[in-house]
Amino acid sequence: MKRTSLNRTFAKRNPARVFNSPSDIVDEMLLTRGEKIGTLDRWRQSILDQLEGHNADVHGCGAVSQLLGQIEEAKHRLSTSLSS
Repeated sequence: MKRTSLNRTFAKRNPARVFNSPSDIVDEMLLTRGEKIGTLDRWRQSILDQLEGHNADVHGCGAVSQLLGQIEEAKHRLSTSLSS
């Protein structure tokens, strides 16, 4: 089901609370390409900040690594869609 409204400011500042996956950001029609890239970058940075705050606790590291990979893949999809 497509979204008909989005609190863009909240979504860009709290992507993990609004989107189920980085891929959902790429597919979101209510954000511009630049907003999507910025949102993905913000999500990535929040993960890295959390890791730093927990002194790189290895518990759950696989899931974090997978999510970071999904963020990079989503950014790649956005960059390739520009050249298409």
